[in-house]
Amino acid sequence: MKSSITLTASIVALAAAVAPTAMAQDASESARDVSDTIIVISTQKRDQSSLDVPINVTAYSGDFLGDIGVQQFDELADFVPGLEIQEQSPNNPGFVIRGITSDSGEANIEPRVSVYQDGVSISRSRGSYVELFDVERIEVAKGPQATLFGRGGLIGAINIVQAKPEFEFSAEVSAEVGNLGYDMVEGYVTGPIIEDVLAGRLAFRHKTRDGYVENALGGTDFNSQEVAAIRGSLRFTPNDRLTADLIANYQEDTPAATAFKSGTYLPTPDGSLEPGEPAALNTFGNFAGRDLGLEREVYGVTLLTDYEISDAFTLSSVTAWREFNSFESFDPDGFALPVLVFGEGAEGEQFSQELRLRFDDGGKVAWFVGANYFYEDGEQSVPLQFDERTVQPILAAQLIPGLQADLQAAIAAGAPAAVIAQLQGALALTGGLASLIAPPNPAPLAAFPTTNQLALLQGAPFAPPLKPIHQELFGNTGETSSFDLYGDVTFRLTDRLEIIGGLRYTYDDKTTGGYAQLINGPSALTGGGLFVANATVAGASEEVSDTFDGLSWRAVAKYAVTDDVNVFAAHARGRNADILSINAGSTPGAFDTETLPAETVDSYEIGAKAALAKGAVILEGSGFYYEYSNFQTTILDPLSGLTESINAGNATSYGFEGQAIITPAEGVQLFATYAFNHSRFDDTDDAGNPQAFADNQFRLSPDHSFSIGARFSHELNAGVVEFIPTYVWQSEVFFDNDNDNDLADGDTSANADEFQDSYGVLDLRLAFEDANGRFRVALFADNVLDEEYIIDAGNTGDAFGIPTFIAGEPRTYGGGVTVRF
Repeated sequence: MKSSITLTASIVALAAAVAPTAMAQDASESARDVSDTIIVISTQKRDQSSLDVPINVTAYSGDFLGDIGVQQFDELADFVPGLEIQEQSPNNPGFVIRGITSDSGEANIEPRVSVYQDGVSISRSRGSYVELFDVERIEVAKGPQATLFGRGGLIGAINIVQAKPEFEFSAEVSAEVGNLGYDMVEGYVTGPIIEDVLAGRLAFRHKTRDGYVENALGGTDFNSQEVAAIRGSLRFTPNDRLTADLIANYQEDTPAATAFKSGTYLPTPDGSLEPGEPAALNTFGNFAGRDLGLEREVYGVTLLTDYEISDAFTLSSVTAWREFNSFESFDPDGFALPVLVFGEGAEGEQFSQELRLRFDDGGKVAWFVGANYFYEDGEQSVPLQFDERTVQPILAAQLIPGLQADLQAAIAAGAPAAVIAQLQGALALTGGLASLIAPPNPAPLAAFPTTNQLALLQGAPFAPPLKPIHQELFGNTGETSSFDLYGDVTFRLTDRLEIIGGLRYTYDDKTTGGYAQLINGPSALTGGGLFVANATVAGASEEVSDTFDGLSWRAVAKYAVTDDVNVFAAHARGRNADILSINAGSTPGAFDTETLPAETVDSYEIGAKAALAKGAVILEGSGFYYEYSNFQTTILDPLSGLTESINAGNATSYGFEGQAIITPAEGVQLFATYAFNHSRFDDTDDAGNPQAFADNQFRLSPDHSFSIGARFSHELNAGVVEFIPTYVWQSEVFFDNDNDNDLADGDTSANADEFQDSYGVLDLRLAFEDANGRFRVALFADNVLDEEYIIDAGNTGDAFGIPTFIAGEPRTYGGGVTVRF
């Protein structure tokens, strides 16, 4: 919710999208001041106004994005009911539609939310977060969309349609500056290369902003932005029937580290535990030869071809190759002591080829059929290192009452080395950490010395000696070859009634690998590893292969009550492919493999779309009910330390999404959006067995969210002035499917706070555009009231009983200028 000001213009765009009949009425009516452009979308593989599409879909144009400054996905989510997007970093986003989160970085996990760029799936988590610049439109379709969007469309899809070359010359350049050292420049130029035959377009963006969490150790502040993106495209039209678009994208992200701020140990003696206050994060031991932060590249080439065989038949081809590679290093303990440092390397390569034949002669039947081939090869690798001398007392503090307070006081006093030596000596009396963990145990714990006795234990021997640097590595690989056959048909039974049916068959050939390694031998703390207790032989990958297939479908009925009001009802089956999961085995040097059955969802939805009072009142809404089977999630395996996939059983979700815009007078628009989403895990599975997350709320999923705002515009002789205030609010969210069970147990300690309570954000924007549309200047202020909130909690530190917290953006402000040629 960082830029809720984008809500206003998006609702205006939505209004245009859902009111084509109103646009055909008397445009001179003052109440008809909604938009000058009807948004046309291609969600159903043909051009239609959004009002005619019997799906809950929110669409907006690139022109509105340019006017209101939406630049990235998490800003987009502010004004799309049912959509939540979390950005820990460009390398670690979470896409949430109607309570279902898609954010796993594992190479073998299938995404639940499709992210498409010009018809190409870019859904793999570490490569999916792209800058939204120079776009023609964006469509967000909610509900199972596998029939229309294919892979990853279990619960919804985000479709980015980038701007294409034009045969008329035009160009635009924009620049913005603001607090926190923010600056951004972007633009495009397009025009003919060979008249009426070949046109080109070049677009770019470069953006930087200092971090908003201060680095208490000096150096670069945390949660910064540093991105450069460029796109070149060609359009080839040798005749009236053939159009081919060749598009090349490149993006590089190099922001500073994410501020995983400890909520347990102070960053400095005079520091604060508040997530937004200065953090003391660092790396040590020349870890991976890098500082904290991210280095990521995403690039690819797409060829889109449309050939009109006749007035009724069109053959389309989508050919694409794409790669991404990234490495992100971070301090997961969240404070200055050299305890842990982690990295994540991810890479992926994909190729896809789709062919689709569409028929529509304007008669009683329209249809399309298609085939798709998709190949993907990826890997996620997680190196880590820790100082055994500091990890030992921190782990012991989770086992021994009162010890955490002693350690916290010592760190806050600025003398961690002394108290660590004391604690190590104390632990030596019990035989070390391993004896604390291994049963039977009570006697050593009961004999553990009090705080006053710790001083007597300095220098007490501990054998074997603890290493200042212990290194481990684990990772996973995934290779998929997938074939799809699909079809969709629309029967226009009458002028007002349509019946639609779609079916997709998917065949997957999958290979999954997992590996783990103790790089510099076993840890003196455990005799093995801390995260890798069961290393593979010589770190080699254990692999397993299998094939799977399945069906997904949709059935829809749409009825035009009047020329301005449509209602629809739909039933759809969404499906994610089966997962091959590799987990810690009972035999050293080997892993066990498990096949998790395909995750499916059955969706039932009814909705309505209307443009009333000559377009002065525009309404859209739908109610839905979902049943999930084989809900797949990830947990930390305490035996191997690896993140493993598990079947969490069944879940149920129901809710409502609505949006409205009212134009009571010329130059005044009032709008509101609301989403209710009750998503919970069921008590038992199909066999009647209790489920691990029974009755828990889905992570990153508020039950309620809404937005309200207004757009005031006033015409001057020189142009138009606009003022846009907006307010966006959401209810409580949890950051893990276990819903911070410390709270459920009545624990009120510092560890029992891994959730975000309800909060709201107020944004303001003031803009002037000249009468010819050649010049625009804007001032903006986001989070005007400087609301404090977090976007994530728990994280890797939670495994050590020291959860970390990521602060949301504070108040930001600035201004910008756009010039068009």
